[in-house]
Amino acid sequence: MKLILKSSSTIQEIQQAFQQHFSHLKIEFYKKPHHTEEGNAKKEQYLHNVTLAEITQHSNDLELTINPSMPTGEFEASVEKNHQLHIQVLRLQRGTWLQTTHTDMLSLQEQNEKGIQADIDIEPESPADIDYQ
Repeated sequence: MKLILKSSSTIQEIQQAFQQHFSHLKIEFYKKPHHTEEGNAKKEQYLHNVTLAEITQHSNDLELTINPSMPTGEFEASVEKNHQLHIQVLRLQRGTWLQTTHTDMLSLQEQNEKGIQADIDIEPESPADIDYQ
């Protein structure tokens, strides 16, 4: 699949487009790269209202090729190599966004399924009886 990133798109808009394909994944953009199995510091993260043109310093639209069976780390490296964008894939798991640092070998689809499965496996809490005496 291909994802066209307009230079005028904000990070939030790019994230929404990505999540149309992967409900439990999002990509964050950073000012500095990271190494394999390494996370990014929150202070290096771009705000979600920043546009792609502000990050890249040019007005060209970009085309991301996304293969759901591509390992997460390979996807991140591909975006870095082809577009000079420093991204990190995060997985939504039980209401928390986790950087996928130790699971970069899993495909994007497997990461997404892992997040979905974690949400399915949550047991609903039943209200406890309370003694008011």
